[in-house]
Formats: sequence, structure tokens, C-alpha cells
Amino acid sequence: MKQFQIFFKFYINSSIHVAIAICSLVILTQFKFGLQFRPELLIFMFSGAIVGYNIVKYTSVSNLYHRRLTKSMKAIQWFTVLSALFFLGSILYFEIGTLLYMIPVVILTALYALPIFPRGKSLRNVARIKIYIIGLVWAIATVVVPSAVAEADFTLALWVETLQRFLFIVVVMLPFEIRDLQYDDTSLQTIPQLVGITNTKIFGSALMIIFLLLTLLKSQIELHEIYSTLLITILILLFLWNAKKRQSEYYCSFWVESVPLFWLVIYIALL
Repeated sequence: MKQFQIFFKFYINSSIHVAIAICSLVILTQFKFGLQFRPELLIFMFSGAIVGYNIVKYTSVSNLYHRRLTKSMKAIQWFTVLSALFFLGSILYFEIGTLLYMIPVVILTALYALPIFPRGKSLRNVARIKIYIIGLVWAIATVVVPSAVAEADFTLALWVETLQRFLFIVVVMLPFEIRDLQYDDTSLQTIPQLVGITNTKIFGSALMIIFLLLTLLKSQIELHEIYSTLLITILILLFLWNAKKRQSEYYCSFWVESVPLFWLVIYIALL
């Protein structure tokens, strides 16, 4: 049991779980639009997520509780270095034209993680925009990039999916912002800091209604698309309305971050 606990903590703290979440959304996009499966793309996304998130969590720009980790830090550092090598190696498998779609993701991630702005700030420290930067990065990475890699046509349905994915990620991030009220500096002006926890949940619910209604803009909507979107909306709202300032250790870092995987499983199950 103790060994499992050690592995599970490493699994969460090394960002493997969030990397799986990102890959789940990439695969979801491939299923939805009939895109060619590219294993090198999943390697790129998986390793890139680990490198990006671990830099954010374990550098001086982060003031969250993650910095308290000690014994497992060396293992996480070596795992991040290994992931960086896989990330760089995977780039060699893509055409230059495809890489152009990946550049915004890499640049935004770097600007978010690294303190390159005046006074040692990164995009993460700029008031009010953190959650939207994350939403934009995930939307591009999990919809636009897979479509570009597969050389798919950028139809209205694909752009609607991109907007839905942005809204989806923004709402998924709200339980994290509620949790981090006790850690975030007030200068960040996160949504819960600005409007309170209850209004944050109302705001997230409104976004999920828009997320759901956007499905109607897609041509040739199939029943499994409608049902999966409806079920994932309900699931997110349950997680959002049960989020608290003081919550269990893995409520967000495991259960909420599992929502993309749940979405993929639901979609495949309804095919």
C-alpha cells in the first residue's frame, strides 16, 4: 500500500496525469473529426505537457503548495529532463508547416512558465488572464494542432470545437482557482478573488450552457455527439458546484483533471 501511495504521488506531482488529460483531448479530436492517428503527436503532447507543467510548478515563480515537495524532487527533475528529450525528438517527425501551428503553444507555455517580464513576472503572474491563457493553449494544442498535423480542413465545426474546448478548459480550471484562494496572491485577481466562490460557480455554469449550445452550430450533428456533450457538461457542473476552498488533496489534481479522460471514454462508449 505504501508503494502504491509513493507511485500515486509521483504520478500526480510529476504531471503524468495532466499529460494524459491533454492526450485524451487530442484523441477525442481525432475521433470526432476522423483524423489520422499519429503516435508522434501524442509523444509531443505528453512530453511537452510534463515539461511545461513541471517548470511552472517547480520554479520560483510558483507560490503554491507544490513547492513543499522534497524527497521526490530529484526523480521529478530527471523525469522532466527525459521528457524534454522525447519532446525535442518528436519535433523531427513533423513538417515545417505543421510546426508553425505548434509555435504559439510553445511560446505561450514559455511565457506562462518563465519569469521573463519585468520584476521577474511571467504571464501566470499577470492579473486576470491566467485562466484564459491556459484555455487558449489547451484549445490550440488539442484541436488546432491535431487538425493541422492531419492536414484537415478548418471547417466551421472545427472552429466551434476549438471555442468549446476553450470554454471547457476555463470552467475546468475554476475548481483549481477556488482551491488556490488560500495560496494565490491577491494581485492575481483570479475570478474567485474578484467575484467570490458562489458567483464563480454561476459564471462557470453560464459558460457550460454556452459550451453545450454551441454544439447546435455544427452541421450533421450525431446523437453520440449530443449525448456525450450533455453528459460531460453535467459532470463538470457537479465538480464545479462541489468545489470548496478547503477540499481533499486530490479533488482537483486527480478527479477534476480526469474530466478530459472521462469525456473521451464517454464519447467512445456512445459511438
